[in-house]
Amino acid sequence: MEKLRQRFKNHKTPWGILAASLLFMAVCVVGVRYERPWVAYSVFLFIGIYLVCMHTEACLYLTALITPLSVNISEKIPDVAFNMSIPSEPLLICLMLLFLWKIIWTKDYPKELLRHPISIALYVYLAWLLIASCASTMPLVSFKHWLSKLWFIIPCYFYLAKEIRQNERNAARFLLCYAIGLGIVVCITTVKHIRLGAVEKVAYWVMSPYYNDHTAYGAVLVFFSCLLPGFIAYHKESGHIRRLAALLWLIGMIGLYLSFSRAAWLSLGIAIAVLALALFRIRFRTVLLTGTALAVFAVFFADDILYRLNKNDTESSQNLVEHLQSMSNISSDASNVERINRWAAALSMFKEKPFLGWGPGTYQFQYAPFQHPRYKTIITTNAGDGGNAHSEYLSMLSETGFIGPLLLLWLIGCCLSAGLKVFHRKDAPLSRRIACIVCVLALCSYFAHGFFNNFLDTEKLAVPVFASMAVIAALDSKERDRITQVQGTSASI
Repeated sequence: MEKLRQRFKNHKTPWGILAASLLFMAVCVVGVRYERPWVAYSVFLFIGIYLVCMHTEACLYLTALITPLSVNISEKIPDVAFNMSIPSEPLLICLMLLFLWKIIWTKDYPKELLRHPISIALYVYLAWLLIASCASTMPLVSFKHWLSKLWFIIPCYFYLAKEIRQNERNAARFLLCYAIGLGIVVCITTVKHIRLGAVEKVAYWVMSPYYNDHTAYGAVLVFFSCLLPGFIAYHKESGHIRRLAALLWLIGMIGLYLSFSRAAWLSLGIAIAVLALALFRIRFRTVLLTGTALAVFAVFFADDILYRLNKNDTESSQNLVEHLQSMSNISSDASNVERINRWAAALSMFKEKPFLGWGPGTYQFQYAPFQHPRYKTIITTNAGDGGNAHSEYLSMLSETGFIGPLLLLWLIGCCLSAGLKVFHRKDAPLSRRIACIVCVLALCSYFAHGFFNNFLDTEKLAVPVFASMAVIAALDSKERDRITQVQGTSASI
């Protein structure tokens, strides 16, 4: 591949460009002849292949930049038989294939990353998804879902982690590229808000076609509202970078408010609480005991809690206080009751197939018969074509059995443990400590949001989530190397 790349780089004559242009024109003529005008979009495929082969590292950061701006192919080509986000997912697939080929050919990958606890958790997570796919009720759907996990995880975790180990500033480059793309989307969406008015009524769809749901839009905005302060706080960062990060953070906070996503606002509060726990070094045992006590309290007083919730009839509105109060309205708020309907269906599906589940990615095709009449609303569809389980954990529970959510929780625990260890090392470089804590906060915000929605099957959230895991794994492995070197120096002295 290196010889091929050098050959093309040293090829100064225009014959290659001319041949490629003629080939593309021929393809377009065939497309027009058979009434397939969308074939012209294949030019982006050729450009992507060129970038991936000739400028692989730059293509990785370009993918981060264009992911927020990508749209589903069905939005532009309604008659296409499959759905995929373009151009981000084709680029991710190309990056995955080229990276795997390069690693297999050169066998050049840091062993510290291969053996890192987060990497091990991902191996087991992917292995279980594959096992569940083999036992799936819809094998083709499940294997496609499993493959999509590969093209999310391999470029955004394994490839990016390797890049960060070589140069720590690559972490900032990747995340900032995504933030810039997201900032452009927020600006476009905010302009739409201003033109359309009726802020709360249009907030559910105005970010389309870039994000198909205001909850996904809110989740990614909270994610970067946790990450961007890290650029601002690090005093050795370039002044231009800090000012850009501050501007993007301000734009993101405006977008977060206008998203009217209650789950996103709640997850931001949880991230702030986690930051307080980290700063005051409150022990994990204390947090676990407190959480257990609250869970026991909720179980014993479940009837009283449900009675109180049923008495709440506050509806969603433009009033911030009323909108937050409506989060607990399970009597008349259709969105909340429909979410409970999806959760109840997921639990019923789990009871029928508790060990291997129905298969990854199958919930949206299988949940219809499991809907409870008492939880049906005006937005319930009897055909069961309304989407996912609205919970990262219950979705995995119904699709992969009880082991799936446990593996996801193990993965989350590995990320939080590694990130907080680096943050609490006083002798660690400040840049590493800041990078790890903001990634921990961002992951906490997403996985708290994961109780109410699930978006890891889309590249819009999978890219930043797995990239943050890569940042933590790479910096933790470098910190372990530093400690080993210090101990070795001390022993020699």
